[in-house]
Amino acid sequence: MPTLVSPFKRLQGKLTIFYMINAVLAFLVVEIILVGGALLISVPNLPFFASGVLTQEVPQATTYFVHGSPDREALARWLTILDKEFPSKQGPFSFARPLLLAVVDIQGHVLASSGRYPLVVGTQFPDQLSSRDRANWRIARADVRGAENKFTPEGDGSLLGMAAITDQHHVDGVLVVKVVAPDNWQLALNFLQFLAFSVVIITLYAAVAGGISGYVTARGLTRRLQGLVRAAERWSCGDFSSSVHDSSEDELGQATQQFNYMADQLKQLLQVRQEVATLEERNRLARDLHDSVKQQVFAAAMQIGATRFLLRQDIDTAEKRLLEAEKLVRQAQQELTSLIRELRPAALEEKGLVAAIRELTMQWTQQTSIVANVRIGEMQILALTVEEALFRVTQEALANVARHSHATLVQVSLEVEDELVTLTVRDNGQGFAVGEEHHPGIGLSSMQERMRHLGGDVQVESVSAKGVCIVARCKRLLQDAHIEPAEDSAEHASGGIAKGG
Repeated sequence: MPTLVSPFKRLQGKLTIFYMINAVLAFLVVEIILVGGALLISVPNLPFFASGVLTQEVPQATTYFVHGSPDREALARWLTILDKEFPSKQGPFSFARPLLLAVVDIQGHVLASSGRYPLVVGTQFPDQLSSRDRANWRIARADVRGAENKFTPEGDGSLLGMAAITDQHHVDGVLVVKVVAPDNWQLALNFLQFLAFSVVIITLYAAVAGGISGYVTARGLTRRLQGLVRAAERWSCGDFSSSVHDSSEDELGQATQQFNYMADQLKQLLQVRQEVATLEERNRLARDLHDSVKQQVFAAAMQIGATRFLLRQDIDTAEKRLLEAEKLVRQAQQELTSLIRELRPAALEEKGLVAAIRELTMQWTQQTSIVANVRIGEMQILALTVEEALFRVTQEALANVARHSHATLVQVSLEVEDELVTLTVRDNGQGFAVGEEHHPGIGLSSMQERMRHLGGDVQVESVSAKGVCIVARCKRLLQDAHIEPAEDSAEHASGGIAKGG
């Protein structure tokens, strides 16, 4: 059953069903209106519709008059046949067998008669009529053109019709037909039967026509929407080079043009943002080089310059100066190594975020002699942009600890819960009063910027003399895919460092 229902859950299926139902309902409404209108028109105008019998049969009666002389026997046989066929000729009106069928000459003599109550041949027909019917008799007898064929209702519920038998030159006689008027309820029932039959046919036709029309219309519409969806998927992945080609001038075409314009604007915005980010990164590196490497190299140069004079006077003091200069050069080398690593996090691409963080903390501990504990929870696949951002945040946080905290222990933890990934870096250093920190520095600003770019945030918790805790959170930005956790989810980084050293 789901296989049959699933196509109609899509827009194309829904539109096809919608068009089909609308077509069926529209055709049914039109059919009901037409049939109901025909019924309402037929009931009060029944004599008019019954006069069609006279108009249809009168021309045949003229063949039994030769030069004005009637063939009585032929007329009698014809009336007998007409008496039997009459009920089947009236369609939905369902007239019963005629009460009277007669052919009367212009003098009023009955030439032939049939029906349930036939007239006696040779009798005077006008003598048996009411005053109103006699007037109609005179009209029919004088109707050379045969234009006055009509039925009139009688007091007993019957209809009496008289039509001139004429060859358009003179009147040979009059055809008389008297029938029982159809029952209105029976007439309504006949129309309902006809309506029920036509409803089945019209429903099938309307369903097929509406379904085909809806399918064709919906197919074109869904194709245009699918093109827009495919482009949106590429845009969501950062590929703004693709655009949607839709030359239509309707609302969907206008929306497509707006989306293309938006994609172009986003592409330009990302280019500008990348340029700004590149410029900010250069400025940060320039400040870091100025604050660390440049100062250390300058200090080393000063030590070496002083040593040149001491070599002639005090060898021991000169040796101390050289050792101090060597120490400064090594510190500058470590600073340069850290900066190079920030520019090219190859370990992240080759080993993944978990291994990269473990390796980063191990090297950081070797450089700073600060113990680091790493705790990695059960991991799932993260988007590459998320991994890079978290790695950078870890670098920034550890760099801040090394420069400012005077800590002896750092705890780094990484956890993924549902769609949220959380990185925590906590130290036991001197801390600072968050409320009094007016200038957070490039490191904290960079962390905030990276997380905001991913729809996340960074929280800094600190109290003077009690350390700093940095918590970075953002969404995973990728579908669920379970990964087995690494062994020893809580590893003491200092122990691993000792073994590696």
